[in-house]
Amino acid sequence: MILPAIGWREAQQCWRLVDELGFAHAWTYDHIAWRDLIGRPWYAAVPTLAAAAQCTRRIQLGTLVASPNFRHPVPFAKEALTLSEISGGRFVLGLGAGGSGVDAEVLGSPPWSPAERRERFVEFVEVVDQLLREPCTTYAGRFYSARRAWIDPDGGARARMPVMIAGSGPTGMRLAARHGDGWVTHGVAAQRGRVAPEATPETVRRQLDAVARICAEEGRDPATLRKLVLNVNRTHSPLASVGAFTETVERYARIGVTDLIVPFPRSEAPYQGDVRVLEQIAADVLPALTED
Repeated sequence: MILPAIGWREAQQCWRLVDELGFAHAWTYDHIAWRDLIGRPWYAAVPTLAAAAQCTRRIQLGTLVASPNFRHPVPFAKEALTLSEISGGRFVLGLGAGGSGVDAEVLGSPPWSPAERRERFVEFVEVVDQLLREPCTTYAGRFYSARRAWIDPDGGARARMPVMIAGSGPTGMRLAARHGDGWVTHGVAAQRGRVAPEATPETVRRQLDAVARICAEEGRDPATLRKLVLNVNRTHSPLASVGAFTETVERYARIGVTDLIVPFPRSEAPYQGDVRVLEQIAADVLPALTED
């Protein structure tokens, strides 16, 4: 997870490094502004990923996550398709409901209630999924509409980009079972929107049990769904050492997690760390994980 919080001259070195080190995928947050860095440099996700696609060769690139907070599904689906094309099919679309922070009010509307946020998320995912599956889409919903939206004239001819749905509750889990190639969690926060979330194997195991139940209800084999954990824990960081990373990987693998995402080490908070640990992980740990 590479924060879009530094200028591109420096940032491109981060993207190149994780590609060269052999990591499977690299992501960035999709916000107008982000809680920890309000008033500090912060850049847009889509052009950042387009630039990252040009300076990398093999790594998958994605949003974790894009939300309805300031996006409409029609132009965003077109942007996602374009990112997939620019990256040579390496783009992964991560979608989430979004939070109640700065992004929720940036367009001038009052913040949505929790119920409206859930309903908008459901409709947003449904429309995006349809836009990416069909050459031309017309859709009339409560919150979003599309009329003769030519997103992908080759729809159905090319492989659909992977879609990862984030959600710690039943709404996101059900959307992942219906529309996703994977489900994403970052654990839970003691105070939503005010305290950074933390993931633990115990919490994630309970969430995975819920995902399995919902998949069964939806007629989806849970084994066909990737399970991604975004571990951005401020305490007990998985990048504290190679040993901490190895232990974290093993604990999550035992409960059925398929992908672990960690923050790229920064020179300052948040996610302050030593990039040499990341390099040592790539040298000592990644080869064995690739063989598995």
